[in-house]
Amino acid sequence: MSEYRWNTNDFAVGYDAAAQIIHPHYVEIQDAILERLPPGLDRGGLVVDLGGGSGRLIERVLDAWPAASAIVVDQSEPFLALAERRLARLGSRAKYVLSRLQTNWRAQLPTQAAAIVSMSAIHHLEPGEKMSLYRQCYEALAAGGVLMNGDEVRAGGDEACLADLSAWAVYMRTQMAGGAIPTSFHPAIHKWIERNVTHFGRPKKSGDDCHETIEAQLSYFREVGLATVDCPWQKEMWAVMRGMKA
Repeated sequence: MSEYRWNTNDFAVGYDAAAQIIHPHYVEIQDAILERLPPGLDRGGLVVDLGGGSGRLIERVLDAWPAASAIVVDQSEPFLALAERRLARLGSRAKYVLSRLQTNWRAQLPTQAAAIVSMSAIHHLEPGEKMSLYRQCYEALAAGGVLMNGDEVRAGGDEACLADLSAWAVYMRTQMAGGAIPTSFHPAIHKWIERNVTHFGRPKKSGDDCHETIEAQLSYFREVGLATVDCPWQKEMWAVMRGMKA
């Protein structure tokens, strides 16, 4: 696990400190997810956050639904350590699973989930890995449960895709120059720009930014059996994709 770039304390702390700056629609995406969680959560239920990092989204979920419980799944020990500290005040309502999304995290759930959420994580998986993950999600959801992935997405054509990535690169460079992003996280951003903009079009591997279109991912949702599949929120190169288990 030491080769995983997010498995260092500096990366985790740096991103957590500036997540709302690095990601220009961070709060909007969380709001879009929160607004569409099942109303039955006010009576209880499990919410699973895949790639939940430092627990910012799950903190908002548990504060909004005091009867609900949650599990944060992430492969980064430093991120889960941050999540444990952030959510300590919520006691046993919040639990943590150290696992890659590509492995059988579902076996560690105590019950089926009322909702599975994710934000800015699943785009790191290759297409086949995304399909396998969504299949696990389908099996992990209770009847009537919802899956929502708020993530980076790809425009259909290369020119539009590169334009989106370049615009985000300019935005992040501006934020770094203005001191809004901790210097400890600057190397990660420079490497992101190199991978995604400077070397745009190079083949991707698992762990890279394997962006796919909204349509492609919704097709995965349908293929694994999710129903009422749609994209209720989208802006620039970000979207919330939703599917329900009948």
